Amino acid sequence: MTDTRKAAPAWRKNIPSQVRMVVEVDGNPVGLLSLDIDRLWPLISHRKRDSVSVEWIDVQEFGGLTRASVVKRLTARIQSDLSQALGKEMIKAALDVETFMLKTQSAAQAFGRKKTDIQKLVAGSDRTPADFYAFFWDYLLDEREVVDLKKKWKTAAKKR
Repeated sequence: MTDTRKAAPAWRKNIPSQVRMVVEVDGNPVGLLSLDIDRLWPLISHRKRDSVSVEWIDVQEFGGLTRASVVKRLTARIQSDLSQALGKEMIKAALDVETFMLKTQSAAQAFGRKKTDIQKLVAGSDRTPADFYAFFWDYLLDEREVVDLKKKWKTAAKKR
């Protein structure tokens, strides 16, 4: 007796249940994005009960080919969008670094560069070095610009 079943097409053997994408910046891998296609597919394909109404199309083969093609296109779009978004966000992050450096320089000009400068600053007030460092970190992480740090320091002391 001969086996009349067809061998599975090559594309069907290559339908992964998980897709891993390497995220690169300037050709250097910086991370991975892993998608569980078995969990993602029901969110993509809402046509659970619909079947292809064309008699000559093998429904299982059509479903597998559709899934493989849709996932391939999805991952290509994600990679493209991710590269663009990551590029934009890296520019913003570089600007954040520059902002932190400028704010630190501004604080150094206002309060001094040495620990002894800070000790003298707090010695003339009812506050501690820990209060100053808390003030500094709040200033550094606050997205608003402060024009006069010494005035802001004195005002913060009065609010206590």
